[in-house]
Amino acid sequence: MIRKIQTLLSKAIKAEIREDETAADVDDSASVEKRIKAIMAKVFKIEKNDIDEETSADNIDQWTSLEHVDFLVNLQNEFEIEFTDSQIVEMLSYKTVVQNVRAAITEKKQLEVKNVC
Repeated sequence: MIRKIQTLLSKAIKAEIREDETAADVDDSASVEKRIKAIMAKVFKIEKNDIDEETSADNIDQWTSLEHVDFLVNLQNEFEIEFTDSQIVEMLSYKTVVQNVRAAITEKKQLEVKNVC
């Protein structure tokens, strides 16, 4: 009986978390991009409005190896995530940064759900 109750509670918690995530995803997507742009602007000393899908290490003179590390550390602190070595090497454009930050956030949420249950 107790096991059945635990299973039902676990399923209810998972469903509630999924609902919360779905509702928050719409706002989170814009928020994530806005926060990334703010960090990029600060670290690379550029205007947020100048950051778009084409922004990369190839067209930002200030995007040096030192600033790249500073940028990644700021991202990890802001979103409370960690990047893999392969992600770090790949993240040389706004587009890949957004993709990898979203992936890391999703992975973090999945681990949190797993730990709750």
